[in-house]
Order: sequence, then structure tokens, then C-alpha cells
Amino acid sequence: MIFTGGGARRRTSPAPPRTRPPAYQRLYAENWFPGAGGAGGARGRGGEPEVRCSRAKRITQRRGAIKHHKVHEVNGHRFVAKFFRQPTFCAFCKEFLWGFGKQGYRCVVCQTAVHKRCHNKLLGKCPGSTAYSDATVYLRERFKVDVPHRFRPHQFMSPTFCDHCGALLYGFFKQGLKCEDCDVNCHRKCEKLTANLCGVNQRLLVEALASRTTSKRGGDSPSTSAGITPPQTFTHDILEQELEHSTAYDLFRKTGRFTPPARSIPRFRKYTIEDFQFIRVLGKGSFGKVMLAELRDTEYYYAVKCLKKDVVLEDDDVECTLIERKVLALGTNHPYLCHLFATFQTDSHLFFVMEYLNGGDLMFHIQQSGRFPEVKARFYAAEIVSGLKFLHKRGIVYRDLKLDNILLDFDGHVRIADFGMCKLQIYLDKTADTFCGTPDYMAPEIIRGLKYNQTVDWWSFGVLLYEMLIGQSPFSGCDEDELFWSICNEMPAYPRFLSSESLSILTRLLDKDARTRLGGPECMHGDIRDQKFFEQIHWDRLERRELEAPFKPRVRHPMDTQYFDRVFTGERPRQTAAEPQVPRSMEQEPFQGFSYTNPNATECLVAVFVA
Repeated sequence: MIFTGGGARRRTSPAPPRTRPPAYQRLYAENWFPGAGGAGGARGRGGEPEVRCSRAKRITQRRGAIKHHKVHEVNGHRFVAKFFRQPTFCAFCKEFLWGFGKQGYRCVVCQTAVHKRCHNKLLGKCPGSTAYSDATVYLRERFKVDVPHRFRPHQFMSPTFCDHCGALLYGFFKQGLKCEDCDVNCHRKCEKLTANLCGVNQRLLVEALASRTTSKRGGDSPSTSAGITPPQTFTHDILEQELEHSTAYDLFRKTGRFTPPARSIPRFRKYTIEDFQFIRVLGKGSFGKVMLAELRDTEYYYAVKCLKKDVVLEDDDVECTLIERKVLALGTNHPYLCHLFATFQTDSHLFFVMEYLNGGDLMFHIQQSGRFPEVKARFYAAEIVSGLKFLHKRGIVYRDLKLDNILLDFDGHVRIADFGMCKLQIYLDKTADTFCGTPDYMAPEIIRGLKYNQTVDWWSFGVLLYEMLIGQSPFSGCDEDELFWSICNEMPAYPRFLSSESLSILTRLLDKDARTRLGGPECMHGDIRDQKFFEQIHWDRLERRELEAPFKPRVRHPMDTQYFDRVFTGERPRQTAAEPQVPRSMEQEPFQGFSYTNPNATECLVAVFVA
């Protein structure tokens, strides 16, 4: 289901591209796409193909997104969330790493194990780092904290743990090394990786530095003054400022298909799970599920996305959840983005209450019809362009544009949903480098591990437009490695029935060079809205939602889910039960302040079905 990024998988590193086997011939494209060797085929100066055309692949199933583990860089360390299969101690506070799932962080370079709360307090530089951080240089020059240990083999008579990686020192005879001066213990393999902090208690030194800086600055917070970032929490100030002047629902009043909310719905009321009655399952994913729910004592229906807290914490996705809530709330300002009503939480789950879009997603409709007529594809593409422009103007890279994430509302207009992959604050020369997205839609620069910006969304938009017009995926492979090779090295095949306008915009969007790709700031072809493909679109009327959709869902009643996969709608609408001990051992501090009610969604008109 589009809300949850179903079937999401994680990788530790991008797969290296590999060469196609000889069996992949251009004959496949010639048979299915006779135009591949003609106007649509890429040819060199001598008439021969410059790049081999990719094989077409019919869209038969939903495709989940993938994302690298988030890397936290501190003093050269590259920490990622880690599940420790054996008892492990923190290298900073020397306490045991308790909990279920991914209990702490481990540096992928030097294997240092720490609590999530301790990772940004380490004083020592990672031995595998190529450059000294400012904090390490400051400590060395100002406090001379650069004292190497004097390790000697030692026979431990009781179970002992390594003070570097936190793991048990195995064996019966001289299991590890002990420093003669400060009694620090470590494995032989960890000797060269242990920081030169002999005799230094990092915990006490960090507290001393924090108190000294606080007194010097006269009242600054200790954690901020020492360069230690406090845990990420959810705040309301920015959201309320951005949503204060929302007018999106005012534009919808002319449709006649909206009714005012009941007076019993306060503007800033906090909602709980008891306020909703769950009716149907709309979709499922790796984090949880999306269910159709009714607000009790009203006739308002919402799509409620349920995320499991333990999965969010294990995958280190608390920040992604914050970003998703922020962008959903911001979407109230635009007619083609999914709107947020409220968020709340229990001890084990997070809940996003969003508008119910009963028209289903474009993946469902593509599977039913094969492909869209050009007029229909142009209409959907224009509204998607409007939504992407809105996000890009605010420094947001979407990074997961695909058919599954484009829904239709009751009037047949599109809504972009599922903002868990978004990256914020990408302005001017700022870029991102996270390896994430759905493999079929990932831009070449993401696969190659390069820095990127909003242009990756225009590549994904090109793939999506190709699928709407042709009913096939432009690139294919037996596995992810071959798919990535195809994206980076092959050209898509274009059928003869494509119009010249469609062919032109597709070739410009699927440009492997991000600098010249259509939609980018350096593109020589101008703004995407000025392309001949969109010549029939009146953009001013489209922004006001005045254009009539080519297809309107035939919904019989508010609980009609005919446009959703029956595999999901046939399930019982209930939460995935968590083990009783999981909520008790789970950190709740990162989720403080998550509950939120969108003032514009309750103050303005609420969309409901009208028969």
C-alpha cells in the first residue's frame, strides 16, 4: 500500500553494477517496440545504436522501496543502528545495551558499540577516519587528550567484556589485552582501533566540559553548548506557522461535495484510538498497515496509518516519521498533496489520521487498464507536476514517486502520498546522498552513489509517465543488480504509437545526465510546464482545481473499497499485537510531542462522500 512503502527492504551498501549477459539482445525491444530502432531509438552518427535499448517489463506487482541504514557521523565514526546478538556493553558509559531489536549503534569502521544516547558524546576520533574532526583537534591541543594505552596479554579469571566493541572476551587462556595503566580491556583485534584516551573517563570529562561552557556562556543549555545534540523530538511551532494561512480547502468549496465539520470537533482537540472505529484494511507494509476508520459519532471517514514503534526505533526512522508528519501537514496548503487530520500514539503504535481517498492508486488502475490514453496520462502528469513543484519550492526532495504513491480522490484528481522518504532543506547548492527509493524509479546518480538534488524526482516522474503511457517499465532486470545496470547503461525503447510530444518529454526526463535533465535548473529545454506535451493544459485553472478529471470513481457508499486490493480489504481491521514486554522496554522519549491536531483540517471543510 502506498502509505507504508510495502515490502521495504534495507541494504548496507549499494550493489555494484554489472554487465548484461550476452543473452540480452535488442531483438526483444524490436519485437515489442518496433519504433525502438526508428525515431525513438538512440543512434550514433553512423546510424548504429549508441546505447542498447532495455527490455520492456509489464507491471504486474507492487514494488517496495529500499533505503540504506542511516549513518550518524561523530568524530569520524560512522554509526548505524545495530542488533547485538550477544551481551554488549557501551564503550562510553560502560553500561549494558538493553532492549529488543536494534539496541544501540556500532561504528562500521572501528566497530565501537555505544548506546543511541551516547553516540554523540564520544571524545576519541575513529582510527579509520581520514581527517581529524574539529572536536578532536580541540581536545588534543587544548587538553592534550592523546595518551596511548600500554596493552599486555592478560588472563581473565571471570567473564570480561571488551571496552571498545563491548563484546565478551572469549577463550580459556589469555583471552585479551589489559592496559597496565588504566585497566582498559580489549580484544587483540581491537587494540589498534582503541582511542588514545588512557586514564580518561569520557563521561566525566564531557560533563565537566558541558558545565564549564554553560557557566562561561551564562545560561546556555549544557547539551547544546558542548556540541551535543539533544534527542530529536516533535514540535508544533513550525507546523502551526506554515499552516496558519492555508487556503486549500477554500478552493474546494465550489465543488459542492464537502460538508462542514460537526461543531463538537474542537480545533486543537487531542485524539486517541478510542475516538475511531476501524472498518477495513486498505493496505499493509513493513512498518504497519493503513485502515479505513470512522470518527465516532460523526460520518467522517479517514485513512489511519498505523506504524509500530519498535520497528521505527529499530530502523532508526524516528526522524523520517517526523518529516512525514511535517510534509503531510504542509500538504494542506496544496490541492494535490495528501492532507493530514491528526496524529496520536499509544505505547506501541503511532497513528497518522489522513483524508480517505477512495479512488485507489494509479497502480491499481494501470493493472486494470494496461495503460492510459495520452489525454488521461497528461492530466494526471500535470497535477503531479504541480505537487512536485510545490515540494521543490520548499526545499523538499520527494525521492519515492511511483504509481503506488499517487491516489485518486472522489472527484478523480490525484493526491501524492507517503512522504517517509522525503529529504528537507535542499536549497541552492545543498545536496543529499542517501541511497533510497524504489529500484525501478531510482535515478542513475543515486545508484552511482553521487550527490543529488530535486532532479532525481524528475527522473522518477519520467519513469512514471512512461508507465502511464506505455504500460511497461522502461528498465528491467532479473534482480536489482541487473536492473541498476539497465538504468545506468541502457536507453528505454519507445513504441511507434507514441506521439512526438510524448516522445520528446520522455527522452528529456529520462536523461541520465542530471545537469541537462528536464526539470533541473540548468536544463536548456526550459520549464517542464512549457513543453508541447502540456500545451493543452491551462495551468492557472489546474492550480485552482477547475479542470474536470477524465475519470471519476464510481463509489456507491462511503465504505466502498472496490478500488483497493482485495488481498488487504478482506482482512480483519485490527492492530498488529506487540509482545507485552516490548512496550515496557521501549524508549518513549523520542516520540514525545508526536500527538498533533491540524488546525486547518478541523477548522476548514472536511471532505466526505456525498451519494
